[in-house]
Amino acid sequence: MRNFYLDNEDIQFFFNYLDWQRIVTLHEQGFKDRGHYDYAPEDHADAVDNYQRVLKVLGEVAAEYIAPRSEAVDRSGASCEEGKVFYARGTGDSLKLLAKSDLMGMTLPRKYGGLYFPSIIFTMANEIISRADASLQNLFGLQGIGEIINAFADEELKDNYLPLFSEGKVTGAMALTEAEAGSDLQNVKLRALQDETGIWRLNGVKRFITNGNADIHLVLARSEFDEEGGLGLSLFLCEGKDGVKVRRIENKLGIHG
Repeated sequence: MRNFYLDNEDIQFFFNYLDWQRIVTLHEQGFKDRGHYDYAPEDHADAVDNYQRVLKVLGEVAAEYIAPRSEAVDRSGASCEEGKVFYARGTGDSLKLLAKSDLMGMTLPRKYGGLYFPSIIFTMANEIISRADASLQNLFGLQGIGEIINAFADEELKDNYLPLFSEGKVTGAMALTEAEAGSDLQNVKLRALQDETGIWRLNGVKRFITNGNADIHLVLARSEFDEEGGLGLSLFLCEGKDGVKVRRIENKLGIHG
């Protein structure tokens, strides 16, 4: 049985090279989750064993399930109809399997159902998925949207959305780029205005948004109009069903999925 983790000598070398004693000590913060969650590690050795077990599962899923479907995914691609995007069948099936395997909340805290793994493990996981299907990695890798919500959102937003990311029920998108604001994000023009009821309304166009059909968008918008450059920008959490319309799919080599 093939396994894209076990047969990758580079990842194996790197994994064995790392100072796991130090990494786990910093990451687990005194093993504060021990006893509160049945899958929280007991000690350093248990943490490293958990990392390897999960990477082995992911490696098998990537090699035996995702990779064989990647050519069909790339040939069929995603489709766009009336402003909505639909994944290729193989893409949807792979996302469901990754969710069923509890692999869609790798870095999120355990209180939200996440595995709470260090970012370096998530980086290895992304390389494994990329080898199987480069287009799928674009979606799998956007788990980082959940990390941003965890770092900066209030408790209500975290309680509402982070369990959905961990369960693989939603995907995310980082809606930053515009036609005149690519690498220079200080030129973002999409406007955010608060109505008389206190609700924020966003109006404008984004461009080249990876997974622009996502369930959850973090949208960079200009909310302070008397400020110039980056000082007037804010990041808003928006649900994709709330007025988001996709104009077309970008046709890019190798990531049609």
